[in-house]
Amino acid sequence: MASSTQIAKEYFDKGMSLIRTNNVELGIDNLNMAKSIYEELKDDTYYILSLRGIAIAYGIIGYDSKMLFKCLNALNYLDKKSIKGAKHYFYTTICNRYILLGDYDSALNYGRMALQDLEDYGTEFDNPPHAYIVACLNLAYIYLHMHRFDDAKTFLDRGMEISKKNDLHHLDLIISALNANLHHNTGDNQYVYDHLEELVGFIKSTDITIQDYIQSLTIIIETFCGMGEFERAEAVAKSLDSTATITNDLKLKMEASKLAMLVYKQWDKEDKYYQACVRYAEDSIREEDAAAAQHLLDMDTAIALSIADTPAELL
Repeated sequence: MASSTQIAKEYFDKGMSLIRTNNVELGIDNLNMAKSIYEELKDDTYYILSLRGIAIAYGIIGYDSKMLFKCLNALNYLDKKSIKGAKHYFYTTICNRYILLGDYDSALNYGRMALQDLEDYGTEFDNPPHAYIVACLNLAYIYLHMHRFDDAKTFLDRGMEISKKNDLHHLDLIISALNANLHHNTGDNQYVYDHLEELVGFIKSTDITIQDYIQSLTIIIETFCGMGEFERAEAVAKSLDSTATITNDLKLKMEASKLAMLVYKQWDKEDKYYQACVRYAEDSIREEDAAAAQHLLDMDTAIALSIADTPAELL
């Protein structure tokens, strides 16, 4: 018979896996189960990591208030337990959400706080090298979009150094995308052309989360559009659309439409931009209808279970 620790780990691993593959709601359900068990087991590390996963998930689906509530809950928990070296997880989650919203000043504040927490207390918690790489790459991304290219290079180089030192390659795509964008923005388009084959290789064989994958493709499209290479940018958007069609993933189709809109708007292709907008709107309606149908099913199930537990004399 499986122990509580084994059951909790199964829920945790499944929850994180579901979130990585964009099955966010089911991922939240599994992580909530894991969190409850870890709380009973007084396993602070995995309780915190479960909270972090839930916060990330709420950010992905745009429930900013729930995401922020989970982050603040976790930060209070860390203070209450005097646990150091884990606040960066939640600063990073908030930072990533601000990045997606285009608020780079706020993102920078939380990105700096995340890295500072790692630098001050990183050894006091079980932090993998991945956490340091992410903190550096977030700052590189933010500084790129603030046109502070020297700062972007500093943190990109630092992230690359940690990645190489620890032989980690799951972030090669986003590192390559950031590097290409940095060189383009500093006037070295030839670097991008010289590394096209490498960039395409990373796009085709990536082992990162779907959210990081989309972010990487967005950076690449921004780079190509800035270079006037609109056909290449269009090909990148179509590659995601092809993946979404093969997997029949509605949310991924919506992300592909957003990338197409980004390309065609900068390319001044009004007809194609309009078509991408229409497709995004239609898929958004389908996604909302599917979510509503699932919510109704959940309500019916909850009511049925409630009735089953109600004494016969009260029915």
